[in-house]
Amino acid sequence: MTHSPFEKANRGFTLIELLVVIAIIAILAAILFPVFARARENARKSSCQSNLKQIGLGVMQYTQDYDEKLPARVYFTLPNQNSWRTVIQPYVKSTQLFACPSNTGNNLSTWGSGASPEGNSTPDIPRSYSLNAEPNNIGGTPPSDNAGISASLAAVGSVSQVILVGESATIWKWPEMYMNAGSGASFADNMFTGHLGQANFLFVDGHVKSLKPLATGTPVNMWTIEDNDATPTTLTDRLGEWQKRLN
Repeated sequence: MTHSPFEKANRGFTLIELLVVIAIIAILAAILFPVFARARENARKSSCQSNLKQIGLGVMQYTQDYDEKLPARVYFTLPNQNSWRTVIQPYVKSTQLFACPSNTGNNLSTWGSGASPEGNSTPDIPRSYSLNAEPNNIGGTPPSDNAGISASLAAVGSVSQVILVGESATIWKWPEMYMNAGSGASFADNMFTGHLGQANFLFVDGHVKSLKPLATGTPVNMWTIEDNDATPTTLTDRLGEWQKRLN
């Protein structure tokens, strides 16, 4: 009996050959999927940095119009109670700048959008970013504070080393980063869970940098306007707890 030279070419795959192909595909997927995930998160991280950069430009324009005074975290001007997010709106002209693409709480409301006499929250301004405006537990004076109080640019020792805005967690709707939490763990609950182990920060001079939380406390304390390298244990504990939770 003679066989056609095309007979072998026309036969189907054997079960073993199919299993080998499937195994190779599975191995490639296991290798590539984490790479794709990191690439997507890096893209979100870059978008977040762009948001903060534009927020920083808005803050700089605000300070030029208000005698070089930084925005305060809250303005109790009836009938509305406005946060810093609201007062820089004429300069940024966009609420979506406050939405980090990695933050799943952007559809939730923020406090102080100026929508009611009670200062109730509205979903108009997303909640990804909060101001460095809580004096407790940081070892000095933040660039902004409460009820219309804030520092002038001239009062800030090193504008390139003082944090102005950081990232918040999905549960945190308030204008300031909650440095006054009862413990490091409580503080960490209110902070963003991270871009590949880091978080983005906007500094007073307008530049944006991605850092591990502990790097903002040592060797330089980046939370105070004073040129003081000393970092209190309370702050170090909080930053350490935050760093443990970063993804």
